[in-house]
Amino acid sequence: MSLILRPVPHKEKSKLICKAFAAGAPASAKGDVFFGTEGVMDYWLACQARAKQGGAPFWYCDNSYTDPQRGQYFRVTKNALQVDPRGKTSTGERLRKLGIVIKHWRANVDDGLILVIPQSDDFMKSTLGKKGDWCGETVAKLKEFGVGHRIKVRPWLRDKKKAYIELRQDLEGASLVVTWSSASAITALLEGIPAISQSGAAHALTGPLTKENVLQPRRPTLLERTRFAQILADNQFTLDEFRDGTAWRWLERDQPKE
Repeated sequence: MSLILRPVPHKEKSKLICKAFAAGAPASAKGDVFFGTEGVMDYWLACQARAKQGGAPFWYCDNSYTDPQRGQYFRVTKNALQVDPRGKTSTGERLRKLGIVIKHWRANVDDGLILVIPQSDDFMKSTLGKKGDWCGETVAKLKEFGVGHRIKVRPWLRDKKKAYIELRQDLEGASLVVTWSSASAITALLEGIPAISQSGAAHALTGPLTKENVLQPRRPTLLERTRFAQILADNQFTLDEFRDGTAWRWLERDQPKE
């Protein structure tokens, strides 16, 4: 079995990125490569089940973890949708190259907006297999917690550059971001705004959606958030780094020691 590409049908970007990652892999590489799962859901489910049984792995590619690098960097993980930062270390070199600044927690925003940021229906249903209305259910839960008057729902936008600009504007008056596994939680944490991410890389820092966590959100230390950002930077790559094998070699070796 060799590396098999599973791009989303009729999406050139998906095909381009899958091919770029495969170009950097050795001839002996095995498994399936995805960028999105719409239209290839049967393969996606089968690959996850196979990997859980110790079979050939899958490689999941997607847009960058950090919004400013979208379109320049792409993340990739082995047998997972996003990197789990727990227990990992970093030299910090790749983060320094990106020039990302982790800001101190903002003061006097405890009664600000709670931004509820859903992801696309395609992602929630196709990639995660989630049924139901995550946004509606989340808003209802927040209202039960007594913070309904502070909720602002930011609809999902396909135009990510516009979405990032509008997010930065909304963060000025926000005290909390609630999402599933969006880059918006990462942006908030780096900007000094607490977040709740119910899954994905940011979940390790934010914790679950509970009343206690909404009323008194977690505020990881600057060191914790810096280490978190370093791990994210280590696991997103340019297309050239996909093609020349940098991404592949990183995922196949042990994490560096500090």
